[in-house]
Amino acid sequence: MMMTNPKSLVLFLMASLTWHPVCGAEDAPKPHECRFTDMPITIDGKADDKAWESAEIIDKFSLPWLGKDARPSKTATKARLLWDLDNLYFFGEMTDSDLYADVTEHDGDTWNNDVFELFFKPADNKPGYYEFQVNAKNTVFDMFLPRRGHVARFRRAQEFHLESKVVLDGTLNNWTDRDKGWSVEGKIPWRDFIKTGGRPAIDEVWKFVLCRYDYCIDFETPDLSWCSPKSSKPGADFHRWEDYADLKFIGPEKSQARRPFGIDKLEPLTTSKVIGSPEPPAPFRTRVAFPKLKLNQPVFGSHVPGSDWLLAGQQSKATLIRFKDNPDVESFDTLLELSDTIIYNATFHPKFAENGFLYIGSTGLATPGFVPESAERFKEFKEKSVRITRYRMDPKTFEFDPKSATIILEWESNGHSGADCVFGNDGMLYVTTGDGTSDSDLIETGQGMDHLLSKLLRIDVDHPDPGKTYSVPKDNPFVGMKGARPETWAYGFRNPWRVTCDRKTGDIWVGNNGQDLWEQTYRVERGANYGWSVMEGSHVFYADRKHGPTPFVKPTTEHSHSEARSLTGGVVYHGEKLPELRGAYIYGDHSTGKIWGVKHDGKKVTYHRELVDTMFHITHFCLDSHGELLVVDHQGGDKGNMYYLEPTPESEIANFKTQMAFPQKLSESGLFASVKGHTMQPGVIPYSVNAPLWSDGAHKARWMAIPHDPDRKDPPIDITVNRGWNVPDNTVLVKSFALDSEAGKADTRRWIETRFLVKQQGEWVGYSYEW
Repeated sequence: MMMTNPKSLVLFLMASLTWHPVCGAEDAPKPHECRFTDMPITIDGKADDKAWESAEIIDKFSLPWLGKDARPSKTATKARLLWDLDNLYFFGEMTDSDLYADVTEHDGDTWNNDVFELFFKPADNKPGYYEFQVNAKNTVFDMFLPRRGHVARFRRAQEFHLESKVVLDGTLNNWTDRDKGWSVEGKIPWRDFIKTGGRPAIDEVWKFVLCRYDYCIDFETPDLSWCSPKSSKPGADFHRWEDYADLKFIGPEKSQARRPFGIDKLEPLTTSKVIGSPEPPAPFRTRVAFPKLKLNQPVFGSHVPGSDWLLAGQQSKATLIRFKDNPDVESFDTLLELSDTIIYNATFHPKFAENGFLYIGSTGLATPGFVPESAERFKEFKEKSVRITRYRMDPKTFEFDPKSATIILEWESNGHSGADCVFGNDGMLYVTTGDGTSDSDLIETGQGMDHLLSKLLRIDVDHPDPGKTYSVPKDNPFVGMKGARPETWAYGFRNPWRVTCDRKTGDIWVGNNGQDLWEQTYRVERGANYGWSVMEGSHVFYADRKHGPTPFVKPTTEHSHSEARSLTGGVVYHGEKLPELRGAYIYGDHSTGKIWGVKHDGKKVTYHRELVDTMFHITHFCLDSHGELLVVDHQGGDKGNMYYLEPTPESEIANFKTQMAFPQKLSESGLFASVKGHTMQPGVIPYSVNAPLWSDGAHKARWMAIPHDPDRKDPPIDITVNRGWNVPDNTVLVKSFALDSEAGKADTRRWIETRFLVKQQGEWVGYSYEW
């Protein structure tokens, strides 16, 4: 309520009258219930949809602020509330012998008319609350008040999307006849409540009150009433939310307002032939390297020179571990455990056999006393940093000394950290750094030269400057350039995730995480500018951002997000078991699990091929003690491991060519009882979606085919933590499209296309069949 009508509302309180609140704290009435529905509701002012049948009826409207003279409202009001995932629904039905409403302006003075009002205060610890009104002419008033007492300021400050419909039983604004009443039905999307958190959780309790103004020629003053029994002070004040009633949001498991759905029994589907893929087998496949070893979120692997030991980092406990390079290995030793840190890599000094040095890249809380280079630019990162730390391991006994830590280099970062390093054939240490943010280069470091971020750095750790842990090689490309960090070898990287050196050619390769659409690899050139964040790979990203001092260089390889979404750089292979891949830079993708190989002759790419599509979350490629390729799978729950690549047997490729098992026609799929009649096998489940896409007059039908597995103990469908469905491999989602030859005539309808969405190795792959 905005204000009372001075012509019509007069409250007389005698000075000698003692105030008697109607409801004391000890009464504690039960909360009203707003029940969940997944049944459709049409906003037509009638509330005749089946969903409304189970809504609680709220009909005790009264005037409790009159103290000992408190009374029910003069005319009856019945209200109901429901909710679903998208909207809050309301319905008010009011008897009224004199329908009156003349305000037609949105957010006008609707309280001077017959009006139905709703007030909601979502949280006790937040002062903000909402007011909604609909008068008998269907004029809407809607407002959010950050706190009480600022009505004029916030009256039209926010756009709302309330939809309502009014039905009159009588004539409006004709006081000479006798009317029967009116009703209003409406919905308010949860996005309109975003200032206080949006949609409530199941069993969440809000403060609320429903109010009614009834202007009638028979009344000396309008009859104000609300549904709360409380009033702590005399006088009607609909903004006194302390006196509101409680409203509890009842979830689906307790609500009766639900559409019947589900099936009583899942018929086993044994006829499906939708297995495998119409694509030929990949040229390579994977084999687990250490089947008895249980790793939890391994981040990297590294061979200890001169031994049969392998190192690995586990993210779950920020541990550096060591185990034997043996297929029968079952356990590992923990060498180092760090708190509030992720260990990203370990690389060994070229003269490890003499000095025992290894270098570890990690990220976490900054070391005590660390000061960012630019306090103004990096002020939000002062507690986080990335560092390269040198440790010592005895090169004869391979005992690791956790107390030998010496920080070589530390820089600020709040994400996109890089944190990888490798020694080049020139003996220099190459270090990757990202843009330091978690989004689109928010502080614009990509093209900057006066800091260490978004770079490939090149430093000399064997000949440090006095008082330093390293020196800058004199042949670095930006030595002597004013305002440029001399450590820079190349720049313009978003998040260079892995760096490696080709031990035969000396080439440095970097894999780079892209942003919105593209992932890249780079055969790094001295002094090159790889474009971020003016460019994303070879594509314009922020054209108006400042450019660095050198021209942009395109990626060596580039992948759209249809095939790669979080690229992991790899290694150059020179082993014995995969002759086709000798000299190839092998890299992959953390999100899709795909692995590629690329060869470069120093001038151009001479070979680029997808090698295998895996289910792995790839975080690293490394070489074992024999120089053979290992792929690190970042699975948690002790399911992580390392894997070898091996050629796909010729027999498997030959079988595919002769059998072509994947159905080429719908009649071969085993899902249809009759293709002509478009009827499905009994075990194929029909389903619908809550919000179907517009399809320009097409009619759509959908089914789900879950393959039968007699050995499966778990339910075939479960719900993941983010509320998505999880179904087994070889599940098929079927969607058929039909068009009417003559619009609106079902007897002219014909099917034109059927699509299969098939889950293969944890990924969904689509196929289309033309009728």
